[in-house]
Amino acid sequence: MIKTKKTRIEFPAHLIEIRTLMPELLEILESGRTDDWYSFIWLEETKSLSCVAAANEKSGESLDRGMVLRVLVDGENFEKSTNLLERQNLISRAQEFRAELDKKFPKVKSKSYRPATWKEEDLTTLGSDIIEQLPKNMDSTTEVHFSPLCEGNPFETEIATLKKLATETRNEILEKSKKYVEANSNFQELADVRSMVRQEITTNVFVDRSKNMSQTLPISLLYSMGMTKTGQVGRSMAGGLGGLEVAVHSEEDIVEAALRPLQLANAKKLAPGRYQIISGPDVTGVIAHEAFGHTQEGDTWMKGRSIAKNLHESKIKVGNDQACIVNHPNMFSMEDLSHGSNGSYFFDHEGQLARAQIILDKGILAVPMTDLTSALRLNVPRTANGKRESWRRPIMARQTNTYFTPGDKTVEELIGMVSDGFLARWASGGMEDPKGGSLTAGASYLEEIKNGKLTGEIYLGPSGGHVELSDPVFTLLERIVAKSKSVNKHNIPENKFGGCGKYHKESVQAGCGGPFILWESINCG
Repeated sequence: MIKTKKTRIEFPAHLIEIRTLMPELLEILESGRTDDWYSFIWLEETKSLSCVAAANEKSGESLDRGMVLRVLVDGENFEKSTNLLERQNLISRAQEFRAELDKKFPKVKSKSYRPATWKEEDLTTLGSDIIEQLPKNMDSTTEVHFSPLCEGNPFETEIATLKKLATETRNEILEKSKKYVEANSNFQELADVRSMVRQEITTNVFVDRSKNMSQTLPISLLYSMGMTKTGQVGRSMAGGLGGLEVAVHSEEDIVEAALRPLQLANAKKLAPGRYQIISGPDVTGVIAHEAFGHTQEGDTWMKGRSIAKNLHESKIKVGNDQACIVNHPNMFSMEDLSHGSNGSYFFDHEGQLARAQIILDKGILAVPMTDLTSALRLNVPRTANGKRESWRRPIMARQTNTYFTPGDKTVEELIGMVSDGFLARWASGGMEDPKGGSLTAGASYLEEIKNGKLTGEIYLGPSGGHVELSDPVFTLLERIVAKSKSVNKHNIPENKFGGCGKYHKESVQAGCGGPFILWESINCG
């Protein structure tokens, strides 16, 4: 196989003029008052292309661009945002904003937050993908640009390319499903197959008194779903941070969409109860996200909505020694893949450079993931978890790629350790109670394991839908028996395409994955 050389995406030429203006806007906001408040300017542009191949085809293209002016005064944040990006309008906005702040705060109670300079940053903790893109002799005026390695330029992708990929994928799934039906008289034909290809390219520019940084993040996704007339579905998803080369279904993905719905039409229904469970990467990722992902977000701590703060301060153990969870924003390769998860970036929406953080270490909770506000109010270290849904929405402390660390077993060894239980590989949502300490994680179906071997039998939930795995978090984390190992040199398991909704369902990109985990027992229903 001939490997195509990968290159990094250059900063978009059409944004150069507005980037040049941003330091001027910052000067308007801060001049003469850098001891009183801290400001930054945030520019965001998102270009999105999508195509769905199904019984009814559709495609779409959108472009969204906006800017946020942010000022932190005496622990309070003030913002102005706009998508009217002409030079004079932006200057007028900045001047009006400055006048409002001068009037509201003729005097301040405390000195402003001071951001770290390039010389003060510990560059050794950033990871090679960030370090190798840093220019030499940087100062506050140096324009630094980051992007992942891609085959080709995602900005040159056309709708026709997406349509071709979606149509070919759908046809492949239909053809394979037809062969299964011809070979098995118990199977009914699929009602439809939907294959969707989406590519979203986001460029951010962050400017404050210490740094002038930009990043271009292309996220590509191929999602397919086979459906029966009676409502059973099989889903496959491939993609992450990179060009269309990462949006490719494996043979297993094609089979999942083509065959699984047919099998589910004849699946047994699970009797509610406690069972030995092996969670696959999807389900493992949901458990990590819900267990001590949301409870370890700094704003949740700050508002008294999480049990994690008291548990951390009292050093109470919440799981066994295998209960280790990492939040990893700068993950640009995983497992045996050369691309990163869609939850990865080079810096967050407040200009904090991305670094991995352990949030649960052998059952002991660490300090939370933070945005700038929660870090200051909680007096804990700042991490790169300040994220906003878009330039229209507020910043919150949010997860990136949250996963359990790998173990030392193969998947086959884990299956061999199960006498009577199930394998749960495909997630179906999840929910947590940060204050009460309980969670649910959905599995689309379960595969039966008897005497250390998969039997081929599959089970739906008691009512014929997905299976809910639910337990108090402490109970669950005490029952980790073993975990699968990773082949990644940095010990990073695969994180698949995911997302995260919070509070009023504000959605952000977030990876979902981890190792296969054998649990002593989980309540299933």
